[in-house]
Amino acid sequence: MQTVQRYILRDFLVNFGMALAVITMVLYLGAIMRGLDYVARGVPGLKLLQIFTLNVPYILSFSIPISTVVGTLLLFGRLSIDGEFTAMRSGGLSTWQIISPVVFAGAALSILCLVLQYEISPESRFARKKALMTLSELDPVDLLDEGRFVRFPNLEIYITDKEDHFLQDVEIYQLNDDGETIQTIRANTGEVKLYEEQKLMRVSLDTVQVQYPDREAPEDLTRARVIDMQTYDFNIDYREMLRNNAPTRAIKDMRGSMLVDAIRNPEVYFPKVDPRRQERNRMKALVEFHKRVGMSMACLSFTLMGIPLGMTSHRKESHSGIPIGLGMVIIFYTFIEVASSLRDVPSLFPDYIIWIPVIVSQIVGYLLIRRIP
Repeated sequence: MQTVQRYILRDFLVNFGMALAVITMVLYLGAIMRGLDYVARGVPGLKLLQIFTLNVPYILSFSIPISTVVGTLLLFGRLSIDGEFTAMRSGGLSTWQIISPVVFAGAALSILCLVLQYEISPESRFARKKALMTLSELDPVDLLDEGRFVRFPNLEIYITDKEDHFLQDVEIYQLNDDGETIQTIRANTGEVKLYEEQKLMRVSLDTVQVQYPDREAPEDLTRARVIDMQTYDFNIDYREMLRNNAPTRAIKDMRGSMLVDAIRNPEVYFPKVDPRRQERNRMKALVEFHKRVGMSMACLSFTLMGIPLGMTSHRKESHSGIPIGLGMVIIFYTFIEVASSLRDVPSLFPDYIIWIPVIVSQIVGYLLIRRIP
């Protein structure tokens, strides 16, 4: 039995390794194209290698689960087609004795992904962010962290959400040299355009309210002068922030222990933010935490689903399980992205939505394995 199990585990690892190499390279194509742009800008080779290396853990956190389902489908599809599975059963081995090496390998890969997601990947993302800042190659929009006030010269900016260069729920305090607020700007949405040669960000806001505090009673909001505008544009010089080389950690850059602390003590991690926004940030951190754990469990889930899908392949359709398996991957990650998009709607429990594909795939996989003849 041990000889058969070693044989199955070895074949799985070979299939998994080949799939991992191919899928990681495909996912890395975007980083390679960006690297060519850095080369054109004269980024030193050693620094470029560092930036590429720091991106590896993040890529692996996606490529390992996908490679797991591909490796499982290929292995058990071949065992079914060649009749090896039937021969093993005829030799007195049970289904669980045959598949146990792959199931344990899937569980081990889930633990590996959990370490990547919990500690290594966020730390490498943050280190990459710092490396890009030292080269003045960091996307200036990344300086605008979600859920916290960011200080520029004579400006403090808060944004609730951002998608690429588009901002939502923007609040800006314009300060004088003494640090006193001379006007407050609030907008529903905004867009950032970059002028890299001048190191300027052009921020265009829509549906804007500008509030000027009364000079004699600046704390009395009832005496403030309020002006509503359809649009409001202004420039931000971000050279000083790049020179300071002190990026802040966004929620995605937080290690697992930091996420737990942010969930428990949002007032510490998101200072100067009103309680309503602190609760929204706490929910974002909670969804991010569950997302990392759920994505790590994908390896075991894909293994349990991939085994029966691979076994149902027939000689004339030897790869029929692969598109089904890839469809399962798409559905799995779609649930996770839906949960992420609902992080501002805590009433829908987005942190629980993440676990739907995890639990369903493991239960269905277990039931399908029990039905294998």
